[in-house]
Amino acid sequence: MQNIWNQRLVYFNTIRQWIGAHAWVRKALYSFLTFIVFIVIWKFLAASFGWSDPQYKTVAVEEGPLAVTISASGTLNPVKSVQVGTQVSGMLQDIYVDFNDVVKKGQVIARIDPREWQARFEQAEANYILANRNHENNKKLIEKNFISPSAFDQTLSAYKSAKASMAMAKKALDDTVIRAPVDGVVVKRSVERGQTVAASLQAPELFIIAQDLSDMQVETSIDEADVGRITAGMAASFTVDAFPGQTFQSQVKQVRKAPLNVQNVVTYTVLLSASNPDLKLLPGMTANTSIITEQKEKVLRLPNAALRFKMPDAVMGKGAENNSAKESKTSKPNKSDSNTTSATTDKSSLKPYGGMPKATSRKVWVLEEGGLKKKPVQKTIQVGLSDGTASEILPTENGESSLKVGDQVIIGVQKTGGSEAARPTGPRFF
Repeated sequence: MQNIWNQRLVYFNTIRQWIGAHAWVRKALYSFLTFIVFIVIWKFLAASFGWSDPQYKTVAVEEGPLAVTISASGTLNPVKSVQVGTQVSGMLQDIYVDFNDVVKKGQVIARIDPREWQARFEQAEANYILANRNHENNKKLIEKNFISPSAFDQTLSAYKSAKASMAMAKKALDDTVIRAPVDGVVVKRSVERGQTVAASLQAPELFIIAQDLSDMQVETSIDEADVGRITAGMAASFTVDAFPGQTFQSQVKQVRKAPLNVQNVVTYTVLLSASNPDLKLLPGMTANTSIITEQKEKVLRLPNAALRFKMPDAVMGKGAENNSAKESKTSKPNKSDSNTTSATTDKSSLKPYGGMPKATSRKVWVLEEGGLKKKPVQKTIQVGLSDGTASEILPTENGESSLKVGDQVIIGVQKTGGSEAARPTGPRFF
């Protein structure tokens, strides 16, 4: 045994002498040892300060107003507009108004060639004169009993018939002069001078006169799934493409109960007020409406991206998994609450944003201080109203909330190099 140790000692002295005799070997050895020490120190500091951990994309929980809205597109129309037609057929002899002309009630706006109707009136007038004379003569004769009562009745009937025919011919002749039925502005002219119009089963449309363009309305179609949340008097707003960046305030005037079925899609017409004192809004403009169904002035809210975020499996092993398990152990929900929460979450995922039921349990990841570095911690929150972008955080049963203003919630994960490793997944239903 002693010989073995002596032999090893000889080997060691030989190696030391060889290293001492060669300077480059000594420098290489010192460099290798320095590199090993540097790696050990780097690993220790990186683990302490989180230099090697993934970079999290976070947003802060904030406090502010939250409004649940229903969006739809509609059309601007005058509140009162009248279609002007004609009850007689013929060629348009004259047209006295054009687009945007202001007209008064009773003003002549067009005229149909009256020659045919004038001839019919003169014929009916001649028949009336003849029937009237016969009737007057028979009145004198029946007083002297020269004719029978039946003969008198025949002339009386002919007289009344001729009188009615003349009145109808006079009305038709008067209808060749087309007058404005109301005060307003001509917003549409469908005919030209010399055009022939035929009034048979339906009166042809010649003009459309809007009574007051300073008071308009938006006619919008609301899906049957959302119409139940809309009532008259709700606040609303709308925008038009002609004035980008400008929002016009409005309110719900009426929810019409007549359904519209287009390709098996049932919608209902909702009318919104549209004040137009400077006449900027024009009939027929497309309006993008937003109806506020619920609104709160001051709530604790967080972006919906935090609710959709799911921690990647590759990151779960770097401190996040233990924190999640700790959170689940701390909460300890009973079996009935767990079933209720699961069922509620499944139902809410099938509804569009704004339809989410109140007090829905959701889980989010929050960056919290944990020693020398921040660590992701999974927390359970109660979610209330949602406007599609942000959701309300409701207090728990004890009146407190698991989140507060300024807490950093995670919405994404990036690798240390900056390339994105995970994004929020799942359908955007809230």
